Amino acid sequence: MMLAVLSLYLLVFVTGAERDLIVGYQPNSDVSEHLKLDLDQRDFEDFLNKGDFKSASDIYVNGGNSMKTAKIEMNGNLPRNLAKGALVEQGAATGTLAAKAATGGTTLKVGITSKCVGGFAQDTDTSGCFKWSDGVPVKVDGEEVGTPFYVNLRYRTLAGFSVEAESKMKGQEMFEMYKAYYGAADYADKFIKAALKGEDETKRLKSNVPMTFLGKEEIFRNECAKKGSAYWSVWMYVIREMEDAVSDCNIGCQFCNDAPVHAWDEALAFYAGSLEGESGDVSGKLLYRLAEKRCKNYKTCEGGISKVNTNILKKFKEGRQKLDQGKCAEIEPIKKEIINLMSIPLIQGTLRYAYKIARGGGSPKEKAEGVAFLGSIIPRLDSCSPQDAKIALQHMWIDGDMKATDNGYQTVKEAFERNYVCLGVKCADIGGLLDDNTADYYSDFRPCTD
Repeated sequence: MMLAVLSLYLLVFVTGAERDLIVGYQPNSDVSEHLKLDLDQRDFEDFLNKGDFKSASDIYVNGGNSMKTAKIEMNGNLPRNLAKGALVEQGAATGTLAAKAATGGTTLKVGITSKCVGGFAQDTDTSGCFKWSDGVPVKVDGEEVGTPFYVNLRYRTLAGFSVEAESKMKGQEMFEMYKAYYGAADYADKFIKAALKGEDETKRLKSNVPMTFLGKEEIFRNECAKKGSAYWSVWMYVIREMEDAVSDCNIGCQFCNDAPVHAWDEALAFYAGSLEGESGDVSGKLLYRLAEKRCKNYKTCEGGISKVNTNILKKFKEGRQKLDQGKCAEIEPIKKEIINLMSIPLIQGTLRYAYKIARGGGSPKEKAEGVAFLGSIIPRLDSCSPQDAKIALQHMWIDGDMKATDNGYQTVKEAFERNYVCLGVKCADIGGLLDDNTADYYSDFRPCTD
């Protein structure tokens, strides 16, 4: 009895500790492991910056920081029924049962709470991982239940966000738009892997968006890979989680993903990441940090925080409340507003590098960043105006030419501005590009007027 009480206490204590604020947002569910996906992105970028494309590929494909539920296969049958949430231990490894297990069963599903960082991460640490090779018995609520013959330590992966897109996002509006534009469900993964390998990827892709990296400089491949991961794959997966929350709410599903609000919390976790902490941090690697960077470039910060993030957090809080109340129909417009807000830094990034390429000559790094930002938003531009999307592509895609027209940057800028209403943004949302030397707008890149 005492052990059961202790187990419940630890579960409540751990759960409460794991529900710290995420950049000011209070999650109603445990998304502590989801948050750690940004550590994979950090490792990915660090490996790329060292020129270690092999290790970058390994962490991208295999993960190592963001754990899913582990599966422990036991040598014999379980001696008794085990309740969800029960304390699970094996030496230094600890966790809680993610699902109940019945007498006679052979599988334990465990949410590991001790430190268990996979072998492809920069800071591998398996001291808190459950193991099958050393014969140490597993205890549940202090009582031995047998020894494992296999432990499947599962990690979320950056690659999985795109590779599994067809199975998880089929029928979702934004995913279908991007899939149709590129001609492949795993368009982001194809882009990233082509960059990592330095090869051309043309299979099942539309001819207007060739992913040709053969012979490209390492810095070009580096920038495309790391921005493709954060701003293509993760961006779309944030939307997927919001869609999942809406879907769970509509069908009255309280246990599909623990609850609809859990998927909503996951969306915010993937948007921000663990490095941002409770109030934001410059070490962040995902979309929250991008919005902070771009607001400084475009003078669209307010109170020291980007207006984009302020408004996105406001909308996430509204959405969480609607989900708690079961007001499913009222979540759809909130989701759409968040998508439009999330598009602002992508547009800002595209136009910033269009300007850099046009006015500074265009280094391989600048051109690659232009490609990556354009690729993150061009399917939305195409859905508004195929002609304007072609203009942007002609000037900024891989092997594009900013000199395709007399004033290429202005041509690209105007192609976007013609579609701001369709994209759900305003001139004031985008702002004007600041000259770092004068802290004033560039004379030819002031905010437009609606």
